[in-house]
Amino acid sequence: MLKAKVTSKGQITIPIEIRKLLKANSGDAITFEVKEEGIFIKKENQPKTIQERFADYHLENNKEKIQAAMKDPDFGLPLGEEIW
Repeated sequence: MLKAKVTSKGQITIPIEIRKLLKANSGDAITFEVKEEGIFIKKENQPKTIQERFADYHLENNKEKIQAAMKDPDFGLPLGEEIW
C-alpha cells in the first residue's frame, strides 16, 4: 500500500510508483473522479488549447500593465552624450 501525507495547504505528493504508472510529469494535469467504488485518479491526455490556457486571463483589465511592459526600456543617454 502506498501512502501520501496532506500538507496544511491541502497538497499531496503523488508517490513515484503512481506517477510512473500514470506517466505523469511536472506540470501535467491530474483528474480525480469520485465513484461508489472509490476515488480514481488519471492523467489528462490532451493538452489544453490556447483558449483554455488563457481563459482566466483578462486582457482588458491588464491593458495598461501590458502596454507599459512592452515599451522600449530607457537605457539612459546615447553613447557619447554621457555627462561627466
